[in-house]
Amino acid sequence: MKPINKILILCAFSIFFFSSCEKDENIVATSIPVIETANITPNTFTFGDSVTITAKVSDAVKLLSTLDIQAIINGRAVTLQKILLEGNSADVNQKIFVPLIDNVSDNTEVKFQLKLTNNKNGSSTKELTGFTGNRPYFTKLYMAITNGEVYELAPQASNRDNYEAAVVASRYFSYKIAQKITKDNQIDYSGLVWGEVDGKIQLVSETGGDIFAFAKGSDYTSSVVFDNYHFNTTLSGSAYQTPNFLLDDFSETTIDGEEFYTLDTILTKNAEYYVYNELSSKTLVYNVDFFERISPSKVKFLGETGAYTLYYNKTSKYFVILPKVSPEYPNYIVITGAGIGYPSKIAKEHAGWGFGNVRNFLLTRKISADVYQVTMFILPSPEQYNWVGFKPFENTGWGGEKTYDAFTYTGLDILEGTAGSNIFPKVGIEEGIYRLTIDWNANNIHVEAVTLQ
Repeated sequence: MKPINKILILCAFSIFFFSSCEKDENIVATSIPVIETANITPNTFTFGDSVTITAKVSDAVKLLSTLDIQAIINGRAVTLQKILLEGNSADVNQKIFVPLIDNVSDNTEVKFQLKLTNNKNGSSTKELTGFTGNRPYFTKLYMAITNGEVYELAPQASNRDNYEAAVVASRYFSYKIAQKITKDNQIDYSGLVWGEVDGKIQLVSETGGDIFAFAKGSDYTSSVVFDNYHFNTTLSGSAYQTPNFLLDDFSETTIDGEEFYTLDTILTKNAEYYVYNELSSKTLVYNVDFFERISPSKVKFLGETGAYTLYYNKTSKYFVILPKVSPEYPNYIVITGAGIGYPSKIAKEHAGWGFGNVRNFLLTRKISADVYQVTMFILPSPEQYNWVGFKPFENTGWGGEKTYDAFTYTGLDILEGTAGSNIFPKVGIEEGIYRLTIDWNANNIHVEAVTLQ
């Protein structure tokens, strides 16, 4: 046989061999996995809850890869979960979360579609029918604003898919809607949470974005309605009312390394002032000796009419005042010391001895002739009186001081001292907020505990 003929025969054989191998490989690659059995329970469930899938799947030739599960709700395909598989067979028993989506009525028909895939992209599908999804309804929801404020939303009597609340919020802000919150007003993601993904409101996890809100044409947001059927929020706004405290009118400064906002103004006894935006925060404590918190958006001034400087501590969230004239007896007495400070819901505020700035001393309010009231945070003393303690003075020049033994004490037994000493909180007392009523003439201090509202 001529060499050229041998070459042609070998080439033909090679083509046939590789072609046969390719065909065999294609045959193997198109192996079809089998969903032998599949069941989802229960047949009736609530959107936002989980169902359980049990299934037996196999592939005699190829390794299994994934079992993908979709729900068909009102003709819309919703991806639920991708279950990773191993080996040539698997028994599946797993909970699957079925989300609530917008524009879905109660008692909606739901179908589940399963797609089984092997590691060569061979696949088979199965549809499960006969399921009903119900809408969830809640006794309340929560609007959690990014700045830490939380408002409770109540269902409307006329439409239980709508949840509403009166608020005092900025004209624009970001938020999430939550089914549950923790004791410290954080979102509890074990419940349902609505956030924003790709510009649309939907159920989200911790990685979901905040919803942007804007009350157009208003000074501030005064009410919110969350529509849980259409997944949208309607905001209503209002104009500022006067007299008011607006943070825009304050000047920013730093005192002892902490951020403060200050404003010089005239305050009128028993006048009510509207507070807005950050100054309406529920976590903000207005000096309880000089202000009564009437509502989230209003405070009443209890002091005497006059010129004052307002101080808002942005870090520790308290709001206090000092008169423009130096505070002196008989209009005021002042208290300075260590281990004491302004009441705060988020910080154990205490500074140190002195009268150099508003953080160094506490101003009392005169409530009757020679009787003064002051509410303060008090730390317990350590075993040795090495730094915690305080004294009252008639002025900020260290004048007219009185020591522990100048007074008798009534009410809670939390203070002690010796002749000529400072007034010390007792070792082991519960740290907290206490109100001292000081009768300067009768030389008595009455102590009671205070719970911040």
